[in-house]
Amino acid sequence: METYKESIISGLERLLADPKCFLLGEDIADPYGGAYTLTKGMSAKFPGKIINTPMSEQGFTGLGVGMALAGYKPMIEIMFGDFSTLIMDQILNHASKFVEGFEKKLHLVVRDPMGGYRGYGATHSQSLEKLYVGLPNIAVISPSVLHEPGDLLVKAMGLGVPVIFAENKLDYTRKMFKAEKIADAFDMQYHGGDFPIAEVTFPDEDAEITIVSYGGLISPLLQLMYDIYMEEEVAVRLLDVSSLSPMDFELLQSLLKDCKKVLTVEEGHIPFGIGDTVISQMVQRGMTAKFKTIGAKQHIIGTSKEAEALALPQMDEIKDVILSW
Repeated sequence: METYKESIISGLERLLADPKCFLLGEDIADPYGGAYTLTKGMSAKFPGKIINTPMSEQGFTGLGVGMALAGYKPMIEIMFGDFSTLIMDQILNHASKFVEGFEKKLHLVVRDPMGGYRGYGATHSQSLEKLYVGLPNIAVISPSVLHEPGDLLVKAMGLGVPVIFAENKLDYTRKMFKAEKIADAFDMQYHGGDFPIAEVTFPDEDAEITIVSYGGLISPLLQLMYDIYMEEEVAVRLLDVSSLSPMDFELLQSLLKDCKKVLTVEEGHIPFGIGDTVISQMVQRGMTAKFKTIGAKQHIIGTSKEAEALALPQMDEIKDVILSW
């Protein structure tokens, strides 16, 4: 697929072809096709499989949990990831407990569009995936332009545990990175199983700094890496983690073992973020590199660009850290 959106649509259609799979959410049926038009036309293509719901995230997530208990494979679409706070009880205190308590696989995926930089304001711009990270029997998957999101979506349904599938709203408008002009400047490798870590480097260059990141920040970080290399002749390496929970810390350690400087970058608020967990796990495994974290600052995310910039990480800030470290 050339675009992120096309890949997601492909994944949705592959799943909906399964008689047991349904998609539940607000305004997802025609003619609207969802807030991001990903499901436009699917009502006709898959009659009865696209279920418009009332504005009650807890209610229709509860319906999805019940369907999963009955052997169906529901997908839940939350219009804005900020509203995933409303389904915490259904996912944490019900679905995840059923998996272990009843020794029963639950095939349930919650699609959660996260992220800011669009001027949507304080309750429509957050990245809250970390609320679900590290909890038993809950997977958190975050695709990027380096990982085919449609493929990861299909694989997520097969995990047998509730999955928070954290898509990024800005990625819906982006090409997959392999279709970008600057992609030829990089070497790309994938490490791990169904939800791999993508490694991006410059050919025949040793990078002193490795960035660990995920999701919607990957696209601008790749552009920043390219610009810094061309303008400053500084090579930076990137590791893009697609599975935030569980995270393969052993694999990550093997990829970071020779690094002198590790910078974690995330759109969610720090401290107590994904990067802090990565650094803690690496230090506990004996790594002696220098570490830094960049993420959203302790402000709400305002509606104007200026207000957003007070909270959300900016590429200029990341560039300054890389060049001055």
